[in-house]
Amino acid sequence: METVSVRLDEETLQDFEKIMKENRSKVVRELVEDGRKHKAVELYKNKKISLGLGARLAGTTLSGFIDLLKEHNVHLNLELEDVRKSVENARKML
Repeated sequence: METVSVRLDEETLQDFEKIMKENRSKVVRELVEDGRKHKAVELYKNKKISLGLGARLAGTTLSGFIDLLKEHNVHLNLELEDVRKSVENARKML
């Protein structure tokens, strides 16, 4: 894991610390995690990434990413033929 420096407005950071009752490191980690999920949803919504890559960028499972998309009212970018192929592949594995 790489360490990255970030400049944040002191007042805003203090506000988050007070509201969340957490230390700065935890506040920043949560902001970054929320931001990466938001960015993954946005990229998927704009058809820039696949469902699998979206899940990886969001740091979640495929089903977790699908749930995240649902929370943000984003529809799956799947064609009927994609679903048929997935079902066919799943049947072969069983």
